[in-house]
Amino acid sequence: MAASNVVRGKKLNLDIAVLDVSSLRVHEEIIPELLNQLTYSIESDGCVRHPIIVDRRSLVVLDGVHRVSALQKLSISRVPAYLVDYDSPAIRVLSWYRSVTGVSNVQQVISQAKRAGCALKQIDTFNEKVIGVSPTAAVLKLPKQVFLVNCPFNHLSEAYDIIGRIEETWRAAGLTIRYEAERDALKKLEQGRVDAVLCTPKISKDEIVKSALSGRVFEWKATRHVIPARPLSVNVPLSLLKDTSKSLAEVDHELIDLLKRKKLKQLPSGSIVEGRRYEEEVYVFEE
Repeated sequence: MAASNVVRGKKLNLDIAVLDVSSLRVHEEIIPELLNQLTYSIESDGCVRHPIIVDRRSLVVLDGVHRVSALQKLSISRVPAYLVDYDSPAIRVLSWYRSVTGVSNVQQVISQAKRAGCALKQIDTFNEKVIGVSPTAAVLKLPKQVFLVNCPFNHLSEAYDIIGRIEETWRAAGLTIRYEAERDALKKLEQGRVDAVLCTPKISKDEIVKSALSGRVFEWKATRHVIPARPLSVNVPLSLLKDTSKSLAEVDHELIDLLKRKKLKQLPSGSIVEGRRYEEEVYVFEE
């Protein structure tokens, strides 16, 4: 596997390559509705807009599982990927907190969580270190109350299964759930813009790789990776990815020529691109 060194300098390395989908390992589940939307979007665009993010050593997909599945659904066996060294301390694994709106009263949120098989224990102060230590699968924060969401588990994937059940009961009750960065969700709760926040466990890099290689996957939105120098808008044509008459090396060569003809625009951390706020610097390929 050879990476296309699209940009290489003292402070910036963008190693982008085309990989065989069959060689990749995923660590999160897909959402069928989102997969269908993305499949339609990719087919309509005629390209893969953003590269997936892959650990170069284990070939675990860190970001982009829906893009991988969408290409498989379109019978396309190759995908553009940004290869990173997952062991680097510059790559951080964070969580997606669940923010909740549409709550008519506090008891509604609590009772629905109990219906998912959880016991709620009120505590005085919020300590994120307890999240993910059995039996505490999550912490529920309300404007004036904090609860441990307890349900014994043996593996963090089981904790996220519990979180998934809670989300299902909330949606069935007509509540709206959004996935947000930790600080964004908590800030909105403080400002009264959301009614509740479900604080979820952080998963270690080792646990992510081990789980993916063993075939054990987490609920969708279990991990949030902050990748320094994230490339966007590579816009790799599907025609290039479909052409299996060419070797990966040949396709890589065409990809690097394609990207080197584009301008690279740097955006600072905190920039919003297509409705998503990125905590890292992003590098957008422009025509």
